[in-house]
Amino acid sequence: MGPQHFSPVQLLCLLGAISTVPRAAALLCYEATSSLFRAVSLHDWKWLLMRSMVCKLSEGCEETLVFIETGTRRGVVGFKGCSPASSYPQQVSYLVSPPGLSIASYSRVCRTYLCNNLTNLDPFVKLKANTPKSTAFSSHSCPTCVGEHSKDCLPNFVTTDSCPYDASQCYSSTLKFQAGLLNTTFLLLGCARGHHKLLADYRHIGNIRVTEVLNILEKAQIAGAEPSSRSPAWSILSGLLLAFRD
Repeated sequence: MGPQHFSPVQLLCLLGAISTVPRAAALLCYEATSSLFRAVSLHDWKWLLMRSMVCKLSEGCEETLVFIETGTRRGVVGFKGCSPASSYPQQVSYLVSPPGLSIASYSRVCRTYLCNNLTNLDPFVKLKANTPKSTAFSSHSCPTCVGEHSKDCLPNFVTTDSCPYDASQCYSSTLKFQAGLLNTTFLLLGCARGHHKLLADYRHIGNIRVTEVLNILEKAQIAGAEPSSRSPAWSILSGLLLAFRD
């Protein structure tokens, strides 16, 4: 059979039929945020998945969790939703490694129906299990807390903890995490290797935008020595005098 020739009318009809062929369906992804700084348990924490959202055709499903430890305090901040980023498998690592306060992240982007379905902290349980523990402590101590200054880090809730030898300087900052419906600002205080921006190299964690502002500390606190004339909460109160701007 020889080649077929279409009339202009037939070509228009053919193009119309092609245009009605269904395109690849947009993904349905879970939509959720987390911002918890009290009673965070590695084994019992649950991320409730009660909402979903329809993404744009080019978008995938993202889930990003940030796990923060300082002394005996823990915090979890997370985001689930649509993402324009290319797909990548789960990535779990320390952004700030122990000893002293630590910040770890879990993130991935996938492209199947409701694939951003993590509900626990198992990735961090495995990460911590493979991390050497520090048992040697110095004579220095620092105020310790993570959470909102008006709730979790009120002066009465701030503790003073001994610092490991390798992280014997006091650190205090105000952190803001933003992504989709997530918009949380919190304080982070504890023992660190130095009083500098810990997340200076991370403008984003997954899709979470990170803003970090160092709070004011006295020289004695920066050196890791507790001032005798002031309570452990003094650094929080003085740090809050610093205006937080984007």
